[in-house]
Amino acid sequence: MSKNRVPATDEKTPRAVSRPGEKLRLPRWRLILILLCLLGFLAFCTPLAGGILNIANVAAMSGFLLLAAAFCWWPGFLRLLGRIWAKPLGKVLLLVVGVGSAAVILTLAVLFCLVATKLWASPQEPCPTVIVLGCQVKGRNPSLLLSFRIEAAVDYLEANPDAVAILTGGMGPGEDITEASCMYEALTARGIDPARLYLEEEARNTRENLQYSKALMEREGLRGPAAIISNDFHIYRALQVAGEMDLPAWGLAARSNWYSRPTYMLREAMALVRDALTD
Repeated sequence: MSKNRVPATDEKTPRAVSRPGEKLRLPRWRLILILLCLLGFLAFCTPLAGGILNIANVAAMSGFLLLAAAFCWWPGFLRLLGRIWAKPLGKVLLLVVGVGSAAVILTLAVLFCLVATKLWASPQEPCPTVIVLGCQVKGRNPSLLLSFRIEAAVDYLEANPDAVAILTGGMGPGEDITEASCMYEALTARGIDPARLYLEEEARNTRENLQYSKALMEREGLRGPAAIISNDFHIYRALQVAGEMDLPAWGLAARSNWYSRPTYMLREAMALVRDALTD
């Protein structure tokens, strides 16, 4: 055998040539998914500038950041999953986490879309009674969301001079007057006749808003169906609660800020899950 003979493997298999910066390049599909995750993060991060922080945007921001990180380090992420899957308990853990996460995400996505169906809700028939749901009051002044509800109530009552309104909402932390009283002051200042306004000042949440308002309607002989006024993202759940109480009602959506709407819509989806689990 010739000592100068080159091994066959070296003759047939060319060596890989590394190129500067090649390892830093990501496949296009990963770049697109990372970009989408970052856009989702920004959509739920933006409300922080307005002081809006709740479980919805915290959960969404955390989820989008984790997904973005997973797509950035995709090969390493797959290797980690492989090592976990190789262990008997690891298979159970991954299946439980995977199936559970998929179920939660799918459920919230469906409910998010349902909430969106009522963003532009308006009564399809004349409503002799309006129920204005309470919202945060800052001292004696309405919050921005409550101001939007007050605007919608003024518009409807001016357009329907025979309609009356129930203003519902108690007093919470940081509030010097009840939410109902705050709305009463704002509506009368805008020229609405006080005789058309009924105050319900005990309710602390949506369910109590509608429960106590229904009792007031029955006590005062107010006719239905009612037009429920709340911010656009809240109308779907409010109508669901009204339906459970056999309260004939239409939704009348007051506006909300575009930058806070995704956060509040996700929070409403979470609230629907909570209601289903606790009722």
